Amino acid sequence: MRTARKLRVAAPLAAVALALTACGGGGGEERQAAALPENLAVASTVDMTDAEYAEYMKGLEEASKKEGGVIKYYFSAPAASAEKMINLFIEKYPWVKLEYTSGGTLELIERIITENAAGRASADVIQGGPLEDNTLCRDEQLCLKYDPRGERDLPADRAYAGCGCSVGDFFTFHILYNRNKVPQAEAPKTLEDLTDPKWKGRFGINVDQLDWFAGVLAQLGEDKGLDLMKRIAANEPVTYTGTDGLEKLAAGEFDVALPQSATRQVRDMIDDGAPIEIVTTPVTIAQPDMYFPMKNAPHPATTRLYMEWLMSDDWQNKVAEAVVKIPIRPGATIPESAEGILKSELFFETTDNFGDYDTRVRQHQSIFITG
Repeated sequence: MRTARKLRVAAPLAAVALALTACGGGGGEERQAAALPENLAVASTVDMTDAEYAEYMKGLEEASKKEGGVIKYYFSAPAASAEKMINLFIEKYPWVKLEYTSGGTLELIERIITENAAGRASADVIQGGPLEDNTLCRDEQLCLKYDPRGERDLPADRAYAGCGCSVGDFFTFHILYNRNKVPQAEAPKTLEDLTDPKWKGRFGINVDQLDWFAGVLAQLGEDKGLDLMKRIAANEPVTYTGTDGLEKLAAGEFDVALPQSATRQVRDMIDDGAPIEIVTTPVTIAQPDMYFPMKNAPHPATTRLYMEWLMSDDWQNKVAEAVVKIPIRPGATIPESAEGILKSELFFETTDNFGDYDTRVRQHQSIFITG
């Protein structure tokens, strides 16, 4: 049975922007960061003893209640996509009221920069990736440097020490095929396989996935990566966006689709009988989910509470079922669909290996969109 939604979604961006302009910024008191008690204004809880951490968390909860228990959450995906995760946080801390604002990635980044420049910061946390890290954290210095306790046991390749964020989970990009159209033995096993003339016009490519494109170039090296992408494009793939390609793949409109992440939708379609199979390639591009606490967060205690929860055993062992992503902490429960995936070599796309954003956009569009 579907549970009642606990989200309180913010007004559409255009309406909010209009309201801010009309009232000269409005809500001045609300937009000023609440004063955080000095004993809670720490940069890290990683090295705290158990007793120190318990005391810190008690103080954080009390401070969260005093500041109203609100967390303002920005994410480019619609609220429904984060519903299960958010509701679990509220279940843990029932006084929390979450206000959710969605919009285009660049739109939200520009909004945060503009709000901070005007002295009326609104966002507490934004969920994103390398673009947010590079722009908001590195260029604008708007991210809070904060390391929650759950990061203490992360291996070096998952620690993201240079990111003004916590990486709570990650997802991976794959080749999918229709088993009614392609026998398993003949399915493409690598991206290189898709340059074979036998696949000409038989596969679809998701042109929304710039992160995958950048990850492949980082993993292979830019020259080799661009050469591979051009040879894939020369085989005349059908371009699509979003989840449209999954439906077309299942219907047999093309035989193979890429890149697709092993999301809940993919798993549910397979469970419902769709003739889709996931290919495990020798190297798998992994995309980290980055969660950025804002330095000028108007609700700093609740923001820290969220970051601690994100990296806790409580959430890390629920990631797999709630959002069908892979928890960043080793040993936490993983999605059933990821068991084979993790046998391949994972290559993590990061801010440092992504490359220049505008350059990647131009390269991607010239190869797969404009020709």
